Amino acid sequence: MQVNTESDRPPLKTTKPCHHCEGVGYISIRDCSGEIQREENCSFCNGSGKTIDESKIEI
Repeated sequence: MQVNTESDRPPLKTTKPCHHCEGVGYISIRDCSGEIQREENCSFCNGSGKTIDESKIEI
């Protein structure tokens, strides 16, 4: 039986709200008068609303 110690485990990937869509998962495309024309999935988080917090990953 093998016992995993904390140093054997890969670092946990922590997430944070997406900076582009503010955690919603989509962005609203507006025209010049401010009216919403369409909504699209966020290209930074692929619609999940979360991104991996790179500063928390240990190498």
